[in-house]
Amino acid sequence: MKYWWWVIGGLWLLTACHVREQPENMQEILRQTAEQYFFVPENPYASSVRIRYLDSLLRQAPPSSKNQYKYRMAEALLYGGSTREAIQQLQELIRVKNTGRFVLGLEDYQEDRLESLLALAYLRLGEQQNCILNHTSASCIIPIQATGVHQLTEGSQKAIEILEQILQNDSRDLHSRWLLNVAYMTLGKYPEQVPEEWVIPEKALASEYPLKKFPDIAPQLGLAIDGLSGGVVVDDFTNDGYLDVLASTWFADEPLRFFTNGADGTFSEKTEEAGLPGITGGLNMVQADYDNDGWLDVLVLRGAWLGPLGKHPNSLLHNNGDGTFTDVTLEAGLLSFHPTQTATWNDFNNDGWLDVFIGNESTSPEDIHASELYLNQQDGTFREVAALAGVTVSQPGMDYFVKGVNSGDYNNDGRQDLFVSALDGNKRNILFRNEGTNDEGVPLFKDVTVEAGLGENISSFPTWFFDYNNDGWLDIFVAGYNRSSNVISSVTYDIAAEYLGLPFTAETARLYQNKGDGTFQNVTEQVGLDRIAYAMGANFGDLDNDGYLDMYMSTGEVNFASIIPNRMFRNEQGSYFQDVTSSGGFGHLQKGHAVSFADLDQDGDQDIYVVMGGAYEGDHFQNVLFENPYQQENAWITIALSGTQANKRGVGSRLILEIEEESKKRKIYRDMNSGGSFGCSPLRLQVGLGKATLIQSLTIQWAGSGRVQTFENIPVNQYIKIEEGGTTFYPVNLPALPWQPKEESEHSSHQLSQQHTLKQ
Repeated sequence: MKYWWWVIGGLWLLTACHVREQPENMQEILRQTAEQYFFVPENPYASSVRIRYLDSLLRQAPPSSKNQYKYRMAEALLYGGSTREAIQQLQELIRVKNTGRFVLGLEDYQEDRLESLLALAYLRLGEQQNCILNHTSASCIIPIQATGVHQLTEGSQKAIEILEQILQNDSRDLHSRWLLNVAYMTLGKYPEQVPEEWVIPEKALASEYPLKKFPDIAPQLGLAIDGLSGGVVVDDFTNDGYLDVLASTWFADEPLRFFTNGADGTFSEKTEEAGLPGITGGLNMVQADYDNDGWLDVLVLRGAWLGPLGKHPNSLLHNNGDGTFTDVTLEAGLLSFHPTQTATWNDFNNDGWLDVFIGNESTSPEDIHASELYLNQQDGTFREVAALAGVTVSQPGMDYFVKGVNSGDYNNDGRQDLFVSALDGNKRNILFRNEGTNDEGVPLFKDVTVEAGLGENISSFPTWFFDYNNDGWLDIFVAGYNRSSNVISSVTYDIAAEYLGLPFTAETARLYQNKGDGTFQNVTEQVGLDRIAYAMGANFGDLDNDGYLDMYMSTGEVNFASIIPNRMFRNEQGSYFQDVTSSGGFGHLQKGHAVSFADLDQDGDQDIYVVMGGAYEGDHFQNVLFENPYQQENAWITIALSGTQANKRGVGSRLILEIEEESKKRKIYRDMNSGGSFGCSPLRLQVGLGKATLIQSLTIQWAGSGRVQTFENIPVNQYIKIEEGGTTFYPVNLPALPWQPKEESEHSSHQLSQQHTLKQ
């Protein structure tokens, strides 16, 4: 949520900052921005800086204030990863509390929270000793089993002692009840040894469909990057046909990490060779071939969640076609300083070149950061036209904290529309209909939210357009993002309530079905998605190649105590969604962020790569790669487009596949895009075909040019390329890759915890 209390005392620092002369390159701009707006005491996430700051205040504080600074120091130490030191500070405060009626200088809620914080610290100690330092593929995935069970038990055992005492005093504390069950899981004692009155039944965590297990193979492949929250793009940056991995972390001094696919079952880190060490930070990234040169470029997004400290520039990275990237933000005319993490590339004026819409975060009517729409000028530069196009979203007197944006042609009129998701329960999300261009080629948008039936107020985060029921009309999914108003707890309170069948106040997800007449119907309850999908990152794909799109919710919140499972939902033939979190092995307890569905081993099914880790400096964790076991179950086709009049990758184009499956004919509809608003899948389509043995017809409606192509009798289980205007398709003969496990190396695990500890 919006934690702005911490900036009040430091705003004078920002207003007093000297305005420096504009540097000549982006690396220097990023360095200066980090120094001025990120590594400062006012930033609660920069724990190493805050620890030094609080230590200096503690030494000079009068007796009446010392406990307050000790409390804040304990929080900073915990959030910074110095868990033993945090435990010591909390124990000292608890001793003071136990020897008197109150702790001088602490607020009541702070006193009440001491034991809960200590339990949390012990849980984190257990995670550090077992799940991070002795990481395995089963670490932190519920139900925790086998090698995921903690071998060093001190942390969880101590946490259990404290949590049980808390529950003895208040049995209604669902936050502590949830953490207690998690602690017992880590020791392999759930559910049998959990006290009966506090156990969360196993059936509450059971899956609704027997999906096969998706094992995490990131550690074996060197892709278990140890970092904080961030973005990921899985795509072919080297044009060899195989998928590479580009990952980021939001900390302002952390570089992007670039791993190339060796086409032999291995990955190699090429961060330095690609020229990326000076390109730091980025909570999210979105790829596009913005200059139509056939090589995928990347937009890196920065500044989210930082409020007045969020004046960080984005970066446009040009793919040079030789394994390197160049930051061309300045040359492209994209330099601006607004907090954001969300953007969508599409051809909004149908000229064959990709434009980009960026959703920015405004924290109040006095702190306005309008969203931006940059039109591609076809010469490597962009022109900002959001005001002319009517999509500034935020404006004086109306602030929108934009957290997700996506684009698609929801009314099938050949123009790409926009959907905006905002983190504010007092406002509605916004659907902008593309009305066409003016005489200058600027697309004009109209807010049709209310008339489209989307006028409810909702606090939300990741979002996307997709055709979940294969009827030829794009539907809208948006994950709810609002929890209980109890400031002491995190969303764990609501998660426990949901699993126990108790009332909760957290926002649920929304699925809006497109009725085909310009309006939408809320079908969330009918399809079984009226659940807590407290997602940051999220994306969609086809788990079992049945031709229906499933979705992964990468859950969490900035709160350090947010220890809840990520969730996977399987689409049952467009009728309803089934929770398959446990059976598939997706219930990761660490905070999840960017998600990519991608066939990394070229075997015909989509694997899932997820960026793990939170926002605070010490809340880091290893990324995961869930290997898909369904390659032999159903048929599939992978399709890459090459536009000539349309944009090079065919972004926004519609594909219609007609198949016959067990004597029944059906159509599958897909739009070419990278998926949801946080995490990017490849800009080539992997389509499940169920039991089909042949694609009877494939129709492509090219975005921008409007050209329509149809091909018939296409064999299944292959990767093909199609050029706009061509008369045939071209098979790409790439063999499946048998993974080559290797020992985790220095390249696979970024020791972020050690690096930042040194700053203290």
